[in-house]
Amino acid sequence: MNQSISNEVILQAITELSYLVKENQSDLKELRTVVESNHNELKELRSVVETNHNELKELRSVVESNHLEVMGRIDTVEDHLSEKIRKVDGKVTILSNELLETKADVLRLQQARY
Repeated sequence: MNQSISNEVILQAITELSYLVKENQSDLKELRTVVESNHNELKELRSVVETNHNELKELRSVVESNHLEVMGRIDTVEDHLSEKIRKVDGKVTILSNELLETKADVLRLQQARY
């Protein structure tokens, strides 16, 4: 009887182990499905990140180009305004000198009257 109990115990242990292996296989299949799903999502996210990175590089290039263009325009306007200021300054100098000459003429006329 020892051997029959022993065989029954062994058979029961094998059966229980078989169920445990089947449960573990089922759990592993579920985990594999989750891992594969996560892997696919990561691949999609990587694609999105790469696309966004490329778009940002293009935008940076456009911004840098626009910046250079605006700085060029500012330099042109600055040069133009500087030239205008020089011309106005020259005219003001001439007018100031003429005003001084006119004042001097007026003083001479006044002095000549008296």
